[in-house]
Amino acid sequence: MRRALMVLLLLTAGLLAAAQSFGGLQIAPECSKFLVKEGRGRAQQGMEIYGRYLFSLEDGGHVNVYDFKKAAPEPVAGFELASSGKDNHANNAEFGIEKKPGASFPLMYISNGKVGCDIEWTCFVESITRRGKRFNTELVQTITLDIKGFKEAGYEPIFGAPSWLIDRERKALWVFSAHQRTTRKVTLKPEDNFYIAYKFRIPTLSEGPSVTLGLKDLQAQVIFPYETWFTQAGCMYDGKIFYCFGVGRADPEGRPSRIRVYDTDSGSICAKYDLNEEIPEEMEDLVVKDGWIYVNTNTNSRQTEFKPIVYKLSMPR
Repeated sequence: MRRALMVLLLLTAGLLAAAQSFGGLQIAPECSKFLVKEGRGRAQQGMEIYGRYLFSLEDGGHVNVYDFKKAAPEPVAGFELASSGKDNHANNAEFGIEKKPGASFPLMYISNGKVGCDIEWTCFVESITRRGKRFNTELVQTITLDIKGFKEAGYEPIFGAPSWLIDRERKALWVFSAHQRTTRKVTLKPEDNFYIAYKFRIPTLSEGPSVTLGLKDLQAQVIFPYETWFTQAGCMYDGKIFYCFGVGRADPEGRPSRIRVYDTDSGSICAKYDLNEEIPEEMEDLVVKDGWIYVNTNTNSRQTEFKPIVYKLSMPR
């Protein structure tokens, strides 16, 4: 009862805060092409940056590694995720805070993002090691979300396709999704949908190779208004969820290129980017680094000669 009351208070406060600042801050960003990729194979999806390396994930689990410092178009290396497979959409990639002994990078958390498959609710945790120009990875943990009992306890259930986001500053794991799938075939009336963020601890490797997060693990829930279509992926920074939406020039009226910044403290949209002119490609994932937002995009090689681009955007002021 006490837990349900706390959730109700959080939900009410979040909705009020969102209503008070529903318009958010409209951004006219500084935007430029940072990296035009030559190493395209399959569809571009998740992206992460660490040190001098930019990791660009492709549908199915292939990773191209680019020199972030030089922003050179050709990848310097490539490797397959240990979790590679036809159902791993590799929708989002996030470095965590723990590093396996002997590894070259912190643990990488990979969201599948493919609706309806057996691994839809699973996050893959991989440990990457570099030896010269060779990168190797191993699957060290799987994290599964179980929302059984959420509704009965007063929480809002998500439809599925969780995006796993690491808040490195505050050492928290957030799961972001929506009440209904964010397509017009499913969300018939936008007012019936809303975005949902769940807060959990970040499981440690000492908890074992398989971890399930459920009702007993939930630390908080935040609700955000639904006012843009077609979720892609994003990241956490300073307690805020930076998330991209839309398909760009493929549907500029119905699903335009957008970024929304959600404040998990207030439950409000604190910044809005409408980017169809600046980024006409389909945005896939983004990373906040060194005071800039880097946006990974995808193009269909069968339909266009345009190459996939990583864009560099200014942060909200």
